[in-house]
Amino acid sequence: MRSTKNSSRNKIIGIVGGMGPYAGMDLEMKIFNCVNAQKDQDFPDVITVSVPSLIPDRTQYILDPENADNPSTGIELAIKKLVDAGATHIAIPCNTAHSPIILKQIKKFIELNEFDIEFFNIIEETYKWTKANCKGKKIVLYATFGTYHSKVYNTFFDKESSIEIVEPAEDDKQLIWDAIYSQSFGVKAFSNPISDKAVENFKIVTEKMIAKGFDTFIMGCTEIPLAMGRLRLPITTIDPAKILARALVKAVCPSRLKA
Repeated sequence: MRSTKNSSRNKIIGIVGGMGPYAGMDLEMKIFNCVNAQKDQDFPDVITVSVPSLIPDRTQYILDPENADNPSTGIELAIKKLVDAGATHIAIPCNTAHSPIILKQIKKFIELNEFDIEFFNIIEETYKWTKANCKGKKIVLYATFGTYHSKVYNTFFDKESSIEIVEPAEDDKQLIWDAIYSQSFGVKAFSNPISDKAVENFKIVTEKMIAKGFDTFIMGCTEIPLAMGRLRLPITTIDPAKILARALVKAVCPSRLKA
């Protein structure tokens, strides 16, 4: 979704945070890491609205939309706050929030309100980058149950015959889920520092996938890099948040995008 009006106004990045809160902070840091700057004023303006209390769990809604609270309403409120604050280029650092059942509502909200913004889709940006850089690969997708269930990555990657998305076995998906969601050791509960148990879960699953011949992994939940960054294994990881950050910087200040 791209803006067609007011192209001359100051370009400001807007981040819908809170899914989880550390994921929003991580995207902001990755945006700044993409900028070739010599002084404060070289960095783009960034506004983050983090309202986790207003955005229920995305996976619960995807799996049971009739009974679970709808996260779209809180996301839409955050987008409105960003627009009111002047944001022109908006992104949501949550893969699961881009599942069709949620994203369709958000896009309709933006269109009905005629917001003059560019909305960046983290899944689409990841697909474009992977298509350009990973042809001929079988790539393992690590994600939440909601992202797996919605097949949102397949929506894009099934168009590209030279890339195959591979999902772990169901018991390994549970290990990934626990590494993110467990209230005893998951990233949502223990973001700083990350627990050793969460890292160990990713290590167990990744070593199984390596043994099957896979070496490239999409970290398809914005909280996964917080834990997988501690792995020391012979793999290539694809970080959608980093790809999204580069796309945002390229849009608002292309001359300052690091090579």
